[in-house]
Amino acid sequence: MKFLERAVAVAIAVAGRNAVASILDPDVGEGFRFRDRTVESAVKKLVQVSSPTESILQVDSITAIQETTAGSMHPTSGGYFAPFGFNEPPEALYRRNGSLARLAPIINVAAEALNQPIPTNKWWGNLIHITALNTSENFPAWAQPYAFMLPRVPPYGLMAYYPYTYREMAPEINGTVQWYSHGVHNDLTFSALGFNETRPTYEVYSWSDVGIKLRLCDRGTTNCIDSALLSGMAFVSATYNCLTPRIDTEHNITYVDELAPGKFAIYLNNNQTWMLYASDTSLSLRVEDSVTFSVNASGSSLVADDMYSGTIRVAVLPEGAPDTLYDDYVSCIVRGGTVSMESRTQYSLHWDAVGSSCDTVGLLHFALPHHVESMIDSPITAETPGAITLRSTTRGLMVGQVSMCWSFCVPEADMEIDFYPAQKPTPFMVQETDMLRTLQDDILANWTMATNSWYFNGKALQKYASLCLMAADSTVVGSDTTLLALCIEKLERLFEPLLNNTMSPPLVYETLYGGVVSGFIFDTDQLYMDFGSGIYNDHHYHFGYYVMSAAILKYLDPTWYLMPELDDLIWMLLRDVTNPSLDDPVYTRFRHFSWFHGHSYSRGVTLLDHGKDQESTSEDLNFYCGMTLWGRETGHKVLEDLGSLMLRLNAHSVREYFLLSTGNKIHPPEIVRNRVTGIFFDNKVYYNTWFLNEKYAIHGIQMIPFSPVSPLARTSAFVTEEWNDILSKEPIVTMKNSNNTWLSVLLVNAAVVNKMDSLYKLMNATMDDGLTRSWALYMAATAG
Repeated sequence: MKFLERAVAVAIAVAGRNAVASILDPDVGEGFRFRDRTVESAVKKLVQVSSPTESILQVDSITAIQETTAGSMHPTSGGYFAPFGFNEPPEALYRRNGSLARLAPIINVAAEALNQPIPTNKWWGNLIHITALNTSENFPAWAQPYAFMLPRVPPYGLMAYYPYTYREMAPEINGTVQWYSHGVHNDLTFSALGFNETRPTYEVYSWSDVGIKLRLCDRGTTNCIDSALLSGMAFVSATYNCLTPRIDTEHNITYVDELAPGKFAIYLNNNQTWMLYASDTSLSLRVEDSVTFSVNASGSSLVADDMYSGTIRVAVLPEGAPDTLYDDYVSCIVRGGTVSMESRTQYSLHWDAVGSSCDTVGLLHFALPHHVESMIDSPITAETPGAITLRSTTRGLMVGQVSMCWSFCVPEADMEIDFYPAQKPTPFMVQETDMLRTLQDDILANWTMATNSWYFNGKALQKYASLCLMAADSTVVGSDTTLLALCIEKLERLFEPLLNNTMSPPLVYETLYGGVVSGFIFDTDQLYMDFGSGIYNDHHYHFGYYVMSAAILKYLDPTWYLMPELDDLIWMLLRDVTNPSLDDPVYTRFRHFSWFHGHSYSRGVTLLDHGKDQESTSEDLNFYCGMTLWGRETGHKVLEDLGSLMLRLNAHSVREYFLLSTGNKIHPPEIVRNRVTGIFFDNKVYYNTWFLNEKYAIHGIQMIPFSPVSPLARTSAFVTEEWNDILSKEPIVTMKNSNNTWLSVLLVNAAVVNKMDSLYKLMNATMDDGLTRSWALYMAATAG
């Protein structure tokens, strides 16, 4: 689709989406007054409010609903978030392919939302992804602290649960606990009479930086349940339009308390208590026991007596908390959230919410630990009197904040973000390791690129580009420039096939989601060829190597005659991974990076039982380092500042959640002893990799590629602890004459602990495929 055609399509889609939203989006009324509660406890009692008296949660007529926000919408496309470009990749270079509609089709997305770039690698991806190989499985999406599923078997509806209740820990084997995760259970499902006879239509019709809006409709009608699922949401909300509510659970409902008009406490036999608030006090509910939903599902239900139009909200009650805990916050309903960037060191999350109490009381919303640490305006902490806390699955304790906007400070790094480390190698180390001769050998060697892999080719390209940085360092080469000239010439020859897209496999512009992918998937119909690049997996890893290498070349030879073509390529890759603007009609906004979680996600558009994940934090950081330096070398200060902020925020999250020093409170102590998480899912921490279950690989993948920004995440204290506790005991380290290539990676890292020992061993170690001996010696000599 040409740009103009796509722009028109997007405009039509937005208009259609807003038209639907104007009918379905909830509007909270002005009234909020706490009433003296009347408690009428009874096991499996009938809950009924007979007269339409004043409710704690009050919602105006569903037919008059408007999408309004407390406060103004914040710009998402100007300033730091200005678009990188508007044009599609030239079709003469990048052929079009729409085969993902067959190989990895989109489900549960409204038609009016499809004529725009579709997000990938998002926490809610499980709700809209299937593959041709697996069309039957269905997995949750973890918003934190709640998780959600759209069931494909009865009971149908919006299934919500509090996963921390169901934590499971692997047994200890040989001193190691390899994983912990959380079971999937139907705590409460928002449903309606008639849904179980005919499955409703599930439709995601809008998304924001932190979540989605969706509707569940009785087939063939406009009678729907509308909800917004957002990271950190304190309540699960469902707005009914002309449906008879039914709330299903796999548990037994032991009893229900009517605490005030429109306010109920639901006690389940799994020791959970859920608070329920209804906007219309004419709602009456009855308990149904021993309900069979399907062949393999049974439980209990709360069923309304009549058709209902109004909002129902639920929230799990923390253990020991009073049933008044949520009362002050129930009539401020969050509907979305956007990120803004104010400076190199400050960004904000703006919550779009409806309800008069948003202005008078504020929005209750749960923050993760790294949020609380970075908030500017007196955040509520776990120690604050009256703080409301719930547990996330894999990111620790969440603390409720009461604000319509969260602003954060991410300080400048102690070290400069640069091509070179903060300290250069000493003349003694250069001479002792014969670094210049080694560099000459590496530059004169045969430089080869892999075939059929954008990942391995990217690793090779940055490996060779790093040699040119060394050749430009007078501490290594003195005043001689001939080696640098040769290195640059060889590097530019490697870039040439990238510029005309003749490297195998070529890049393709994929038209279903909107992005550039490895074309190998379309030649083979195999989803995970080239590490899943064709299904948008790991683009931040793969393309980061090219962005970083191009920044190096731009720094060393800015007047190269093919530099305009290189500019086009790199801006295209940047747009694919981290386009910051909603105004870009070709690429989705922030494909991998989550501003709520503070790091990137992988797994593309596939369905996965534990959600999206991140395996290699160091490769994630490498992308944003390259983005920062590309911005610097091209004179785009806005890009440099954006990349720098994302890099530093990312490093903070890596230190908080992925690299586990003593005293880490995020994960169980049994996991902290492993020192790294391994594969970090939304629902599981798995001390492993996708490719090799060996400790040296589990730790090593968090180290590569070595760059001057590695210490932003891998502090000297952490590296020392990791080495002493785990890596120094690995057989590939303790045995003599090991030829395992991962040893070279571990030794560069270990230079922080014992520099000279690492240097001497690196002179003879077998090198990893992404590492030259020269660069290994250089990075080890400058460590610490």
